[in-house]
Amino acid sequence: MLQGFNATLTEPVNAPGRRFDQFKEMELKLHPDLKEPLKKLCDDPKTTIVVLSGSDRSVLDENFGEYNMWLAAEHGMFLRRTKGDWMTTMPENLHMDWVDSVKHVFEYFTERTPRSHFELRETSLVWNYKYADVEFGRLQARDMLQHLLTGPISNAAVDVVQGRRSVEVRAVGVTKGAAIDRILGEIVHNKDVKAPIDYVLCIGHFLPKDEDIYTFFEPELPTGPVAAARVKVANPVNRAASNGSTRKSAFRAIRSKGPQIFPASEKRTSNNGNGNCCSIMRDRMTVHEGSSVLDLKGDNYFSCAVGRKRSSARYLLGSSADVVSLLKELAESSPPG
Repeated sequence: MLQGFNATLTEPVNAPGRRFDQFKEMELKLHPDLKEPLKKLCDDPKTTIVVLSGSDRSVLDENFGEYNMWLAAEHGMFLRRTKGDWMTTMPENLHMDWVDSVKHVFEYFTERTPRSHFELRETSLVWNYKYADVEFGRLQARDMLQHLLTGPISNAAVDVVQGRRSVEVRAVGVTKGAAIDRILGEIVHNKDVKAPIDYVLCIGHFLPKDEDIYTFFEPELPTGPVAAARVKVANPVNRAASNGSTRKSAFRAIRSKGPQIFPASEKRTSNNGNGNCCSIMRDRMTVHEGSSVLDLKGDNYFSCAVGRKRSSARYLLGSSADVVSLLKELAESSPPG
């Protein structure tokens, strides 16, 4: 089970009436209603959970230190079992000589944009104007992008990733999807997965740049967000599925809430025509230790975008509250420990 963190597992933050100096303390806190269901899911020996986030290691340590799960920080550049030590999965040729010049730009725009702030991480920098005046923040973001592209990063191997109210600069090619194979490889190497992975549930509020996390498991999907509106899953798992059936039935209950956005005949095409997602994946990429552990059929893969109507995910969950409901139902369907 792959989970995003921000706007997926976090508690909602209400800006009105809050001082700006409180915001950073309030942000990125695990939703309190998820503590028990997450623990039950993590304690299920047949379930492996990975929280994959752009946040740095300290944020994930603070929120998930008590759970038996895998943590992937900074878009998968760092990985750890909660009872182990952090390890790096960074490619050896990752160049970070652009950081100082970008930091100076972010400092400048933070000073001139009230209620904005920036985060300096080990492999990326993020400028956030979520709590600034909306129109002024957008103008500043536009000026920042122009300044970056014509100056400090004009010849640097970086990607500039625009969020709804943020600007991130990260090394080129650093995405959540690109990290999945390395993450799976480490999990297999640590013997956390003893049998082939035959079911995957992937939930997150991912930026378009990171939606390759969906196409890793389902490469037949179009690259990039699609124009078709997603079917909203109002009550992702019904009570009947959780009360007398297995976890696999609970996963399948998600599908019963709405039609697939892309018909199977349009989505799954391969040279051999067998429709097996794993075989297609192996045809299109070098088989590493991570990808080779998958024994995944298309019907056993469930991807849910949270709060994004334009997405490569199969299904839509409206908010983190819907994620809470889903994980509670899945936890109830988990066999007793």
